[in-house]
Amino acid sequence: MRKLFFAALIAAATASGALAQEVASNKSANSDSQIPNMGRAPREQDGVGRLDLRVVDEAGNPVNDAYAFLESRRSNGIECASWNWTDARGVSVLPPIHMGKLKLVLKAKGYQTVKLNIDASSLDQPVRVTMVRKK
Repeated sequence: MRKLFFAALIAAATASGALAQEVASNKSANSDSQIPNMGRAPREQDGVGRLDLRVVDEAGNPVNDAYAFLESRRSNGIECASWNWTDARGVSVLPPIHMGKLKLVLKAKGYQTVKLNIDASSLDQPVRVTMVRKK
């Protein structure tokens, strides 16, 4: 019985070590393609959707702490807004809102402000934006 217990303990320790290595390697990988998409396009007019934003500079480096403000003007005239900041990976997932005609404004220290109109039907994929440094 004691041998069976130690064998199970060794197997569990080996499996948890492999899992820890896999998690560590996933955390160290900073590739945009390995970051899960959290965006969601609305399924109907004025439906709820969510923006998954990826922000980089001209060299392709992530822009940290960029402020993203998404304004939505619905067909009935009601306006909704959602906002968030990018993380160290340049990623920001904004809270879900009712989607109409969308306008995105991005601001980051040392960069030119970006203003974009976005088609709500494209939000099933991340929106990628390149910010340009101020001169």
